Amino acid sequence: MQQEPQALSAELLLQIETLHQELELLKREKLDLEILLETTTVHADLVEAQLHESNQQLQLEVRERKAAEAKLKASEIQLKALLKTVSQANHDLKIILETTTTHGDFIEEYTHNLSIRDPLTGLFNRRYQEKSLERHLKYAQEHQQALSIIMSDIDYFKNYNDNWGHQAGDVILQEISKFLMQNIRQSDVACRYGGEEIMLILPGASLEEAKGLGEKLRLGIQKLSLEKTDQFLQKITLSLGIASFPEHGLSSLEITQSADTALYRAKAKGRNCTITASELLL
Repeated sequence: MQQEPQALSAELLLQIETLHQELELLKREKLDLEILLETTTVHADLVEAQLHESNQQLQLEVRERKAAEAKLKASEIQLKALLKTVSQANHDLKIILETTTTHGDFIEEYTHNLSIRDPLTGLFNRRYQEKSLERHLKYAQEHQQALSIIMSDIDYFKNYNDNWGHQAGDVILQEISKFLMQNIRQSDVACRYGGEEIMLILPGASLEEAKGLGEKLRLGIQKLSLEKTDQFLQKITLSLGIASFPEHGLSSLEITQSADTALYRAKAKGRNCTITASELLL
């Protein structure tokens, strides 16, 4: 009877020991779980922060991509507009090229005339006059031929501008220039020397021939004025000075100065007359 309580006590102690071990095991497991929970909590905050940062970065990339797409679209619109402009310019260039190819000779002649002609009167300009006189004088020297020039000036031209305006003066210059070009030889050269002064270069013409032409032109201008009904075109007269190579100079400058001096003498003599450089010595 006494051994049974002892056996029971030993068994009870064994059970208690077992329970105690299990309790210790549970404590250790609880501690491990607490550590794991704490670690998980810390890591969760870190993961959440990383997720938040990643989300912000993603949103930024999305905005940047949208901005890039908008810029690309704008560039495409500009490129299309530029291509349209280039296409139109290319079309225009083709038309210009075709026109130039078809009418090249006409355009070249027209451009050349612009560079050597006076736009108001259609006469050759001063630049062309200087080159032309030099060329014809050189030819006359080499071939021992005569050469004459006529310097003409519209009498009282300033009065026409003062009384009826510069437009009237322009009309007078145009009418006289037209008359001169219609009444000189094809080989003669009519140039607007400056203002209302007109020079005629007469290759091969002697002093007598030049004076005869000068008188013919002077009288024709008088008749021209009578044929016009406009009041401001009435009583148009010319004064003329004539000089020849080689009598009155061997260079273009000397001949021009001689003709110019004769013109001033014609003006001083009363205008509306023709004076040669030879008459200055009389």
